[in-house]
Amino acid sequence: MIGEWDPTEVQTTAGPSADQLAKLALFSETPAKADDVLRKQAASWIKASVESWNSAFATMSDEQLIALAFFYVRAEQSLSGFESGAQNPAIHVFRYLKSQGRKPERDTVKALKAETDNRFIPHGDALS
Repeated sequence: MIGEWDPTEVQTTAGPSADQLAKLALFSETPAKADDVLRKQAASWIKASVESWNSAFATMSDEQLIALAFFYVRAEQSLSGFESGAQNPAIHVFRYLKSQGRKPERDTVKALKAETDNRFIPHGDALS
């Protein structure tokens, strides 16, 4: 079978809102505990534009943003549908924080890198 249509599957690639991302950040320790709908939305947002991410990030605290980065890194390692490589939203988080002059502490970066085998974390593709 080529594919199977799931009527409950989220079909949008529209960007997330700050409220939705704050909910995801609450599941940073265990991404699998987020409800199915929120996880499907989170996976679909990987394809959202950088502008939509940055718009949502504008009202979030640094702590929420770091937790969100950990959510996406851990989800990529443990959940199907979150494979994202250089498009991992954690990269958007770190680039956003850097652009705002709010770079995370070195220990935070080391902890994040220790959670993943994605070589693009946390700064993305050097060529882009």
